Amino acid sequence: MLEVNFINFVRQISKEKDIDIEVVKNAIEQSIISTSKKGPLFYRETRPVLDMESGRLHIFVEKTAIAEVSEPKYEIDLKSAKKIKKDATEGENIEVEIDPVEFGRIAAQSVRQGIMQRLREAEQEKVMSEFTDKVGTVVTGIVQRFERRNVIVGVGKVETILPQNEVPYGAQYRYGDRIKVYIQDVQKTQRGPEIRVSRACPELVIKLFEQEVPEIADGTVKVVRIAREPGVRTKIAVTSTNPDVDPVGACVGMKGSRVQMIVRELDNEKIDVIPYKANPEELIRAALNPAEVLGINLSEDSRTAQVVVSQNTLSLAIGKRGQNAKLAAKLTGWKIDILSEERRELLEKMAELNRRYLEDFLSQVDGLTQLARDALMKSPYNSVEKISKTAPALLLNFTNGDLQLAENLVSGAKEYMDALEELAKKLNTDKEKEKAEEETSGETPAPGNDNAQEISTSPESSNKNNNAGEGQ
Repeated sequence: MLEVNFINFVRQISKEKDIDIEVVKNAIEQSIISTSKKGPLFYRETRPVLDMESGRLHIFVEKTAIAEVSEPKYEIDLKSAKKIKKDATEGENIEVEIDPVEFGRIAAQSVRQGIMQRLREAEQEKVMSEFTDKVGTVVTGIVQRFERRNVIVGVGKVETILPQNEVPYGAQYRYGDRIKVYIQDVQKTQRGPEIRVSRACPELVIKLFEQEVPEIADGTVKVVRIAREPGVRTKIAVTSTNPDVDPVGACVGMKGSRVQMIVRELDNEKIDVIPYKANPEELIRAALNPAEVLGINLSEDSRTAQVVVSQNTLSLAIGKRGQNAKLAAKLTGWKIDILSEERRELLEKMAELNRRYLEDFLSQVDGLTQLARDALMKSPYNSVEKISKTAPALLLNFTNGDLQLAENLVSGAKEYMDALEELAKKLNTDKEKEKAEEETSGETPAPGNDNAQEISTSPESSNKNNNAGEGQ
């Protein structure tokens, strides 16, 4: 290789590896320097020069001018030295050009290996630089193969890794599929750059909207919040900096054309685009749309919103496997308790009943002041059941430190609960008797309507509630 014209070689490598010609030239020169320092070839201060005009390789090494040469590799006779440098003196180091053939076959092979190694390093550095700049962007790739349950996606001449946990629920890919991926991270490893991409992150949806919606790309419409359950549903809240531009309409497009492009790219994942509202009640109402919200009660301390919906839209508000309510909680940042109107009325009746039971019980406790009764009514122990399950020591603040009175409170509450349980059993027995008598007489009561289940969701625990009703 050292004897050939290098121009075609450099150009071919540059084209195949997509590396700048100067980088290839430097790789050749550096590999020659590296090889020249290894014994038995060892030369001092080697300086290779690859002339890209003539295609010739010139190699210069340092030799010491001396009267009588004993080591030709390191020494040059003074007469020859003066031909190179007229004023050369004995003992002076002179740069001498040598024939590349002197490297020999073994050295040439070592140079070749060094060149390929440096070219690989240059190629890896180019990939690192290119994709480091692309982190946080969306690119189009082609599915190449599957390794250890990961999907290998080719982006240009580079292979990226789509981990299994970054694949949306239910998505299935085949060899040759063209997909858009979000570049998450680029890491340098011993095997070269490792580029990880995602199809499950919320950022992918935002970037797809930027590509499809010019108003988002130019900043007129902004994505304020997003909540995504990959492969199932995404909720995205948008706002407009221009009062004449409808943010939702801009994202949806004419007859839904824009949002449908994104839906198809995401394998028919449902996307809800809602207008962002600074008022939390309005934002929660929009996030649960199209469910009919009858009322919202916010608790700022616990960041909890109790939402009352009509019975016929309860399952719609909750969504399939609770997804709609969970995503609404993520989007708004509020824990959302969804109740039907009937359920709310029932809870209000139960709360009123518990209050009456507590008042009745506390009135029967000897030694308890009215002030203590009022305090208990407003405390976390505001039901007979809660008092029955509380350690007496926790009630000392209500008994002015009287432990015996606190113990009487707890034991009395347990007895009261037992009495209520006995009463409930008796009522159930009487009800069963009435039902049996009705069946015997041929009078069958009209079947009742089963209520859909209510759901409580929070942005932090959106995956813990699996008891939600089926959505539409």
